Amino acid sequence: MPKVAFYTRISTDEDHQKYSLGAQKERLEAYCKSQYGDDWTLHKVYRDTESGTHMNRPGLEEMLYDAEQEAFDTLLVFRVDRLSRKVRELAQMVDELSKHGVTLKSITEPFDTASAAGKMMLQMLGVFAEFEHATIVERTRVGMEKKAKGGDFVGGVVPYGYRLDPEKGLVVREEEALIVRKMFKMYTFGREGTSTIITKLNQAGCRKRSGKKWDKHIVLRILRNPLYIGKLRWREVIYEGNHEAIVSEELFAKAQEILQERAKELNGRLFHNGEERLLSGIIKCARCKTHMVGVSTRKKNRKFPYYVCNKRWKTHDCDQDYVRADLLEEAIMWDVKTMFRDEQFMARVWAEANRRLCAEKPDVEKEIRKVEAQMERTRKAIERYFRAFEAGTMKPKLCNEKVEDLKARLEELETEKQQLEARRKRLELSSLDKEAIARMLEEFEEVMAAGTNPQKKHLLQSIVKKVLIHDRRTVEVWYGLPNSPSVRTPEYLAPRRGLEPRT
Repeated sequence: MPKVAFYTRISTDEDHQKYSLGAQKERLEAYCKSQYGDDWTLHKVYRDTESGTHMNRPGLEEMLYDAEQEAFDTLLVFRVDRLSRKVRELAQMVDELSKHGVTLKSITEPFDTASAAGKMMLQMLGVFAEFEHATIVERTRVGMEKKAKGGDFVGGVVPYGYRLDPEKGLVVREEEALIVRKMFKMYTFGREGTSTIITKLNQAGCRKRSGKKWDKHIVLRILRNPLYIGKLRWREVIYEGNHEAIVSEELFAKAQEILQERAKELNGRLFHNGEERLLSGIIKCARCKTHMVGVSTRKKNRKFPYYVCNKRWKTHDCDQDYVRADLLEEAIMWDVKTMFRDEQFMARVWAEANRRLCAEKPDVEKEIRKVEAQMERTRKAIERYFRAFEAGTMKPKLCNEKVEDLKARLEELETEKQQLEARRKRLELSSLDKEAIARMLEEFEEVMAAGTNPQKKHLLQSIVKKVLIHDRRTVEVWYGLPNSPSVRTPEYLAPRRGLEPRT
C-alpha cells in the first residue's frame, strides 16, 4: 500500500486564490481514490502560505525532512509551481526526493519523475513556471510605475499619517498627522536631533501604529519622505501625488537642509558594515538580550570603534555601556593565542575531538551499510528486468528505460558511498605534537595579522561562539573548542589598560 504525501501552497490569503488549500487537498484526494482506490494511505498534508520564489517555507522544509527519513513513497502536488517557480531549485528538489526513493507526481500535468521522460517534462514545466513568474513580476512593475506617474499610491505599507481609502487613495489620518508635523517642527525649529525626538515622544506615551516605541531610523525615514508634501517617490524618481500634503514644502525643504548639514558635519557615531566588526552577530547585551552593533566616534580626527546595545542605540530602552571594540577584540584574540600556547590544554582539546569523531564513526558506518544495501537492491532489480526481457515478458523499449534509470541511480549511490568513505577517512586525527600546535598558532596569528576582515571574522567566529556583555568591566566569552571551558572572562577592561568607555 503506497504512502502518499500532499504538498499544497497559496501565495497570500485563500479569498484571492483560484484554488485554496482546501480545494487543492480535495482534488489530490480525489486523484488518489481514482488511481489507487482504497489501497493507499495519506502520510501528511504539508501546507504553506508563502511565495514559491524561495525555499524557506516551513511546510516545504518539513516535507523534505520527512522525505529524507523515507516516511512516504509518493509526493503529490496540484501543479509543479506549487513546489517552486525556479527551474534550478525544482531540479535540485527532485534529485533530493529521488535519492530517498520518493516519486513526485502532479495531478494536472503529465509527468512522473520515476521515468526519464517524466523528468524531462518536469524541467520543461519548471521553465514555463519560471517564465510565467517573471512575466507577472514585469507586468506588476510596469503597472506600479504607471500608478506612480499618475500620482496614485503604488501599494505596500500605508505611511504613518495616512490611511488608504479604496476610492480616494491616501487620506490624511489627522491624529497621526499631528505627530508627523510635530517631528518636523522639533527637527527644524527646535534643532532637536532624532534621539531627542524619540525620547520625548516615547516618554509622552506616543507609539507607532504597531504599538511599539519610536526609533530614530523610522523618524529619519519620515523626515526624508517627500510623500508628506504631496509627492510620490518611485524608483528614485519624484512624481506629483494625488493625496493631501501634511507639511508645507518650506518646512520639508528646511528639514532636508538640516539633514544634509548634519550628514556633512557628522563626526559622531556611524554604523559599520558587519564585516568590519569581528564579533558582529555573536556579541549580545546581557541586560536586554539584544545584539550589539558596531558604531564609532571621532575625537580630534581620531576614530574610536565601539559596540553598543542595539536597543540603546535605537530607542534608549537599555542603559548598557558602550564597549571599545578594538580592545575587546584584541583581548579575545590574546585569550585564544594563550589557549593555543597551552600544550596540556590543546592535548585535552585534541583528545576530546578524537573522542567525538570516534563516536561519529558508527553513524557513518551505518550510512555506508545502508547505501550498500540500496546498491544491492538496485543491482537485483536490473537483473530482474533483464530476466523478464529474456523471457519475453517485457518489451525492449520499456526494459531499456527501466535499466537506464536504475543504472543512473546506481551511479548516484556509488558517488554517495565514496563521499561517506572519504568522510570516514577524515574521522581520524593524527597524534598531537608540539609542531602541530605551533602550526595552528602560526596560522591563526598570520590570518589575524594580514587577513581581510571577512577572513578574520570567519576564523575568530569558528572558535568564539558567543560574547556576552554585562557591563564595561565584565565580559563573558563562550568558546567552541572541545573540552574547553564553556565560559572565560578575558583580561579586558582592567583600569591598567587605560580604557574609558563612552557613555
